[in-house]
Amino acid sequence: MPTATFTNFLDRARTLSDLRAASSLLNWDQETYMPDGAAAVRAEQSATLDTLAHQMATSGEYATLLDTVREEAERGELEEWEQGVVKESYREFERSRKLPDEFVREMSRAQSVAHHAWKKGREQQDFSIFAPSLERIVALKRQAAEYYGYAENPYDALIDQYEPGMTAAELRPVFDRLREGTGVLLQKIAGFGAPPDDSVLFTDFDAEQQLAFSKSIIQQLGFDFNIGRVDLSAHPFCTSFGSSDVRLTTRIFRNDLRSCLFGLMHEAGHGMYEQGFAPQLVRTPLAQGASMGIHESQSLLWENMVGRSEEFWAWAFPQLAAAFPEQLAGLDSFGFFRSINVMKPSFIRVEADELTYNMHIILRFQIEDDLMNGRMCVADIPAVWNQKSEEYLGIVPPNDSLGCLQDIHWSFGGFGYFASYTLGKLYAAMFFNRAVEQVPDLREQLARGQFGSLLGWLRENLHQWGKAKNASQLVNDICGRPLTETDFLSHLERKIGRVYAG
Repeated sequence: MPTATFTNFLDRARTLSDLRAASSLLNWDQETYMPDGAAAVRAEQSATLDTLAHQMATSGEYATLLDTVREEAERGELEEWEQGVVKESYREFERSRKLPDEFVREMSRAQSVAHHAWKKGREQQDFSIFAPSLERIVALKRQAAEYYGYAENPYDALIDQYEPGMTAAELRPVFDRLREGTGVLLQKIAGFGAPPDDSVLFTDFDAEQQLAFSKSIIQQLGFDFNIGRVDLSAHPFCTSFGSSDVRLTTRIFRNDLRSCLFGLMHEAGHGMYEQGFAPQLVRTPLAQGASMGIHESQSLLWENMVGRSEEFWAWAFPQLAAAFPEQLAGLDSFGFFRSINVMKPSFIRVEADELTYNMHIILRFQIEDDLMNGRMCVADIPAVWNQKSEEYLGIVPPNDSLGCLQDIHWSFGGFGYFASYTLGKLYAAMFFNRAVEQVPDLREQLARGQFGSLLGWLRENLHQWGKAKNASQLVNDICGRPLTETDFLSHLERKIGRVYAG
């Protein structure tokens, strides 16, 4: 039985969780149904909730209660999961109390205003519309880094929010190895000559049919619509107000079949992780991903390791062909598998292939690092973005919406977030390989449309733990070795052989 003090503390922690869920609900509504004219009032509403949560999480009463339960944890009076709640609550407390209440309110207000400016700038393909708001966000994030503190690089204080303990210095060699490995594989692709024909993906596909098919697929993968839903937004995302209320969004382009389908499979991976936390963790600080990299591993595992595999389309292609018989006439499952795995540079990160995707992340990582260290200013972003895009991908965006305005992250202050996407790719390859080792006929199951074993394996080994285990602990517990890029690069080398050699 929990101690009386821990029960009191848990009640407070769950109240905090509820406040944050309410704030997330306002943000979800802003992305989906809120009228544009409500932006200013919504900014104040969000700021109020965020400030209330911050005040509660940093109050003297909360601090005293937290000290008491920490002492109980040290004396061994709490169960393991209860100790995890206390540990993570203390980490959040130490981080939160470093930010003054007025700073939190100003950040929340600035993010809401910036989000609206980003949407308008993106629609009009004009970075100058977003720039003033982004300048304010960058200044506030630099200030936040000073409040948090750091050993060498202010950017580290922001990365830590998404990847606890990770630093820019640790990420750079990872990115260097991936750049080198990507270069080798691109050379291998060039040796095959002409790529497979993927033009079929860019014919006319009815939007409603796309959405219906995509929703059907993620339901068969295991996303539970009894406790989840799907809506449309400018930028696909997953948000959760608890394991019993998980919301996904996607976007649809009639002339690009990939966007809705793979975007929704990606977000469903996030959503199934959120739906899989152990019941006792609900409405506690442990009911979240171990890190953003681990969270991304779940979306990328389902989108890429499963959703772009030859086995998956042996099962799914007949369903897709039935939905779009004219567009896909004369194509078989292997031909479709090859078309969705063409690897070539593209402007949009979320629609990039598995191989070149990491170049998008390196570009953003370097710009963020320079911004946080004062080595460049906001006005320089479009030119620097285009220069790096040409250097890393060999292409220059024709407008800001296809370049520096494509991602939502900077509008909500998500500096330090992008590195998690690359980490997620590495984790996903490691976890999938381990699942194949432990479920030897897993690939055959995928070819039959049987996903229960994989989802069950993830539930047991990863989902249920939430944030009770950190990223490095999960990787070592599951795979028996630390993070490596070799699984990811080997996966792509094998796929290139099938896609390009036929």
